[in-house]
Amino acid sequence: ECKIKLLELIEKFPRAAILTHVEPDGDGLAAALALQELFPHLQIMLEGKGSSKYDYLNVQNRTKICQKNLQFDLLIILDCHEHSRLGICDHLSKKAKAIIAIDHHIQGNLIPEAFTYIDTKLASVGAILFNMFKERIKQLAKASQKYVADSLYTTILNDTDNFINANTTAATFDMCAELMRLGLVPGEIANKFLHSHSANEMKLIGQSLATIQTYEDGKFLFFYTTKKMLDNLNLTAEATGGLSRWVKGITGVIASVRLQEIEPNKYKVHLRSNHLNVNKIATKYGGGGHKKASGCDMNGDLNTIRDTLLRDLKEQL
Repeated sequence: ECKIKLLELIEKFPRAAILTHVEPDGDGLAAALALQELFPHLQIMLEGKGSSKYDYLNVQNRTKICQKNLQFDLLIILDCHEHSRLGICDHLSKKAKAIIAIDHHIQGNLIPEAFTYIDTKLASVGAILFNMFKERIKQLAKASQKYVADSLYTTILNDTDNFINANTTAATFDMCAELMRLGLVPGEIANKFLHSHSANEMKLIGQSLATIQTYEDGKFLFFYTTKKMLDNLNLTAEATGGLSRWVKGITGVIASVRLQEIEPNKYKVHLRSNHLNVNKIATKYGGGGHKKASGCDMNGDLNTIRDTLLRDLKEQL
């Protein structure tokens, strides 16, 4: 049903754009790049310049920065289904004639005017697109097949955290095998996406990990990144992506919380757990995501936010 609707809208409204959530990640952004390769007239609109982390997908030349005077008849929203997650690009929704949102996160506040499709069983929104268009992908030229394969594999690496998250299934590996037959070289993309860190980025990882504190006999782990850390290393918030993976597997920890300072007394909260429903906590503060990985923004000083979240976590024990 979603594929039929999407194709109908793309044919009806040629002036169309792809959006994803604020601070686009390896799922939303790479999925957008794959969809654009399938339908080259689609424009990808971002809040700012595409991250150099995705240079191997030629992100700079394939995306545009959202401007207030822009207007599109059709918006295709990937890896997101809420107005609040679109940031400055949300104004485009007020002028659009049609909106379709495709996501795999737990349902939050739906965009009323959008046709929304959510499949929480799949590892990434890229996996949803692959299931929809695998036959169409096979009809592309070899170079385009490989580009789509590289992009969709990036979505899997991002949202399974290199196949260690609980959302990794047999279907995930089946999809990756099919992508290899389309030209994917897994190690090549894994190195480019996961292992391309500058010296200062590695310093940031070290400084952030040095803030680790545990509570409740080691059950809950907290660590944080401040703006001062970023400024001193001449880095942007983009460099904090993936920091939560560095505390996975610590003995005895059942939930981890990473706090990232956005501005004085405002933090972005990243919640991870294989044992608790952290989405329940995130939605309490206007965020959301998955049962085992969610996020939100919170106002207050570091200690107050930590104590608040500790109470929320302990309630689920």
